[in-house]
Amino acid sequence: MKRISQVVTAVLVLTLASCNGGSGGASFPNARALVNAAADDNDWILPGKDYANNRYSGLTQITPENVGTLTKAWSTLIADNGQQETSPIIWHGTMYLSTPHESVLALDAATGKLEWEFPYTPAYTLTFAVNQGVGIEDGKIFLATQDCRVIAIDATTGKQLWDVNGCPNDRYTSTANSWFHMAAYVYKNEIILGNSAGDTGGIGHVQAFSTSDGHRLWDWHSIPFPGEPGHNTWPGTSWEHGGGAVWGGLTIDPETNTLYVAPGNPGPDMVDTYRKGLNLYTDSVVALDISGPKPRMKWYYQLLHNDTHDADPAMPPILFDGKVAGTMRQLLAIGDKGGDFAVLDRTDGKVIYRFPVDDQTGLNTTAPSLKGTPACPNHGGGLEFNGFAYDPGTNYVLVPNTVECGIWKITSTDPVYVPGQPYEGGPLPKRQDATGRLTAVDIATGKIVWIARLPYAAQGGALVTRSGLVFTSDLSGNLYAFDPKNGKQLWKTNTGASIVAPISAYSVGGNEYITVVSGSAGAQQTPNAPVAKSSFVTAYRLGPVPSPIANSSAGQVVLAATSTSSALPSTGSAPYTPAQVAAGKTLYQARCSTCHGVHLQGISAPALTGASFARSHLNLTQVRTIVTTQMPLTAPGSLKPSEYANVMAYLLSYDCVRVAGGGAQPFPITAQPQFSKVILGGRTCP
Repeated sequence: MKRISQVVTAVLVLTLASCNGGSGGASFPNARALVNAAADDNDWILPGKDYANNRYSGLTQITPENVGTLTKAWSTLIADNGQQETSPIIWHGTMYLSTPHESVLALDAATGKLEWEFPYTPAYTLTFAVNQGVGIEDGKIFLATQDCRVIAIDATTGKQLWDVNGCPNDRYTSTANSWFHMAAYVYKNEIILGNSAGDTGGIGHVQAFSTSDGHRLWDWHSIPFPGEPGHNTWPGTSWEHGGGAVWGGLTIDPETNTLYVAPGNPGPDMVDTYRKGLNLYTDSVVALDISGPKPRMKWYYQLLHNDTHDADPAMPPILFDGKVAGTMRQLLAIGDKGGDFAVLDRTDGKVIYRFPVDDQTGLNTTAPSLKGTPACPNHGGGLEFNGFAYDPGTNYVLVPNTVECGIWKITSTDPVYVPGQPYEGGPLPKRQDATGRLTAVDIATGKIVWIARLPYAAQGGALVTRSGLVFTSDLSGNLYAFDPKNGKQLWKTNTGASIVAPISAYSVGGNEYITVVSGSAGAQQTPNAPVAKSSFVTAYRLGPVPSPIANSSAGQVVLAATSTSSALPSTGSAPYTPAQVAAGKTLYQARCSTCHGVHLQGISAPALTGASFARSHLNLTQVRTIVTTQMPLTAPGSLKPSEYANVMAYLLSYDCVRVAGGGAQPFPITAQPQFSKVILGGRTCP
């Protein structure tokens, strides 16, 4: 009886505190507050503002008339520099954000001052070192990591409460090919997460974990197993590495307990030799009833059939009620990296509008080839993971997109699955100069009303405010405010680093703030965009601001160094010369270090040394193939054969591979049979 009364009291206190506003640090949002997040404009307690993921704020202090005075209030340098994709959570004056290697920072939302840090270093990184944000409920911060952990942190102290494995670890999806990228979505005492595995030969899963102790509550997989509806859309055993990752976020309608997810591209990427067919439920929107103990499919709509251009719907769907031909409708909108924009009836999945907002030359009429085939958009073009927003004031959806084409060249029509490595026909195309657009679509008619053009790729999504503004960004670090009625630019500033994270709004101390995190462009880097050197979180408010606060990264832990002395050594030897090592070091620092790190430790791309690298047990033939076909990350295959040989010599030296022939024989520019006997270990010899 005592235990029950304590629980009731705790729930009552949290409910009252959440409804009455509470005081900084004294209370935290509970399940009820999260469901009502749309009405709480002072805070930002879900990754997309509310479960509809629409990124719409009811704040009105910043208006079209005064937005020109918007000024930097504070900025905080982030020690864990890299590709920053996090959507900060703000609650009662404290901002919580994750970093690329999954440390969590708690900052004073009025000053940017560090309150605490939960330092973390993932045991491994399979592809990209990125994290899209944390979740919050009942005094806990929730984090999902690249090494497949689900972690609860005390929101007041930053201390770990529990840590569990989040990978299914079955025959098809495990820590060998799966990880977490997306933000932690908390719904009714459950942490709902989709995994990333679509490009590494895994299968997409959406799982729910208990907020109390992390135990798994349910699991839904995006690729139908034998005997399940849709399994016959996969020829033979192709489903076993079918992809369909749910990595960019998810959306919930609390009124109907419906979860909307968008599984991504099928595997192998860019090649359909053995998987021709619908490949359900990849490249789709799926509506799941989560009112019971196990998800039940209500409907699905497939945007792309037989995808060979990595054109999946990376963004989470957005939900809104909008007027179509004079009638209010319950709607869902989504876009994909192929540039498609679609509006559906969210109750049954019926299409209301669908059309491209980007150049689709060759996308639907060609396939990647061994010689190379041009097609638009490129893999970083179209509508990216931060999506778009609906403005109820105009009945418009504001859609940012990137305009960029690519040459789709594969290296194999029959790729081999290797655990921990990309499962695709070849490297994704070299990035090209790109521009951006912000397009207004009238939901009443399905027509484009206006287009604003941006000088760089538009990856940061959109934020709409009730006062009549839409904020967006570009890859160079520019942050913009436009009038949603006509597309007129009203304000612009630069954060000092690339923006691939979404924009948020909150209010504290009587001031309304616009905030965004910026850093390296990483895998989104285009040749025409400046290369960022540092990472920041920046907040802006109406001026005048006498002197913006510039916080250093003091008190933060940079990606923790780990000892390699006990790691398994590399086995075998390889030819390379001191001259090649020196030349390779210079070339690596110039072309590779931005993504892989000065010390090969991994920034926005995986480490090339240490335990994280060694866990794949790659032989020299495999490493050489990866380096010569997939690096540099945004321009694969762009170095000369002799330059690749020099880079390989530097990597071998750094990873303590014994030199053969006394260092007189250079590393060759072609593969050698004996390379398969050289296994790279985890020791480091810088």
